[in-house]
Amino acid sequence: MKETINEIVIEILELDEASEELLDREKNATWDSIKHLEIIMAIEEEFDIRFTATEVTAVKNIQDLYAYVEKKLV
Repeated sequence: MKETINEIVIEILELDEASEELLDREKNATWDSIKHLEIIMAIEEEFDIRFTATEVTAVKNIQDLYAYVEKKLV
């Protein structure tokens, strides 16, 4: 699951690799609101889940994405 999420984020943000700094919204200028929604929608489609509006705004980094997806897949 984490590898799939990493691949989605790396592809959408057009990164060469996944570093902790680049996978944090506040530290990565390319992770803007549009890219954020693209990431959320791609993850929803990939895992057939839905995020609430509160969850979407609460996601600040890749770790948050892991936690929400894991919780929804249980």
